[in-house]
Amino acid sequence: MAQIPNPSRVGDMPSGEPFPEGTYNVRLDKADFKLSKDKKIPMAECAFTVFGPASAEEFHGRKVFENLMLEGEGRFRTRQLLEETGEDDEFVLEDTDQLVGREVGAVILVEPERTDTASGKKYGAKNKIHRFTQLVD
Repeated sequence: MAQIPNPSRVGDMPSGEPFPEGTYNVRLDKADFKLSKDKKIPMAECAFTVFGPASAEEFHGRKVFENLMLEGEGRFRTRQLLEETGEDDEFVLEDTDQLVGREVGAVILVEPERTDTASGKKYGAKNKIHRFTQLVD
């Protein structure tokens, strides 16, 4: 049995509830190449971490998970991320590792709880990146 350093009460653990809508600074910490389930379109499965602005310190460290499309019409969000992080029209994204470490502003919304009509499975409310922007103070 291994002792857990700095144990905490269940009541002190995060609940996983979405944080408030707003514009936050996020860092792309992980980007894995995947194919979408339905149409098998290449995408980057991404994990972003909130690190700003200072006025939102209580939400620093929170995660937002997004898929960025690498082919097709859905690439507009990938382009938006690349442009907001300083890439020009000549940049070529060759590997998802080129996305990791990028810092950008993000307008984050709360997607309400929903039920999949086909399977009946329930999905809780979650944060969703609406669009990328410049970093905010």
